[in-house]
Amino acid sequence: MKGKSSLAGIRNLLLPRPDGPDRVDASAIPARVLFGPAPKPAADQSGDDFVGFLKQAYLFEDLNHGELTRLARIVHERTYRDGEYISEQGKPGAALFVLRNGVVEITRRKRNGEEFPLATLDPPASFEELAAMGEVVRWSSARARGPVSLVALGRSDLDALGGNFPHLANKILKKLVQITAARVQVLVEVQYFSEQEQEGEA
Repeated sequence: MKGKSSLAGIRNLLLPRPDGPDRVDASAIPARVLFGPAPKPAADQSGDDFVGFLKQAYLFEDLNHGELTRLARIVHERTYRDGEYISEQGKPGAALFVLRNGVVEITRRKRNGEEFPLATLDPPASFEELAAMGEVVRWSSARARGPVSLVALGRSDLDALGGNFPHLANKILKKLVQITAARVQVLVEVQYFSEQEQEGEA
């Protein structure tokens, strides 16, 4: 089965499964991969080094200093109190977020109204990237766990960049596409091998 062998190689690269008591629960992987690569270790940053903060975000790591400075002029800084919703499931969204300080919990609401956690995000994680490329109905909620500050980049901001600085806008859009494609690939991997394991156990 040539195709299966190829997928197995990808699985080993993207979804390592250590043995022992700390073994990762495969059922939790789909939720985690939807929220981007693991954040890099936080560099030494001052509160005034906003451009330096943007550079730490995986989404903006390919931008040079001049492009980051230009981006810093159009993004929006927002703060949230403990327990406050940043985005809510079922409501339309038109912006992506990059977490600057604090912790954000991603949750999903069941049909009975109960919320269950999907992931916990630390700086400089980004989330809701698809909303910056087109209006989408959010499938999960994001809530502040303690005081939170973040940066928002809206679809209208990207549209403005596209008109005034098309090269910069294209670099951001290209990264957004890469992030989305990587997540889809890993989700397909998880689904495929979950089905294979179930068939093997049958």
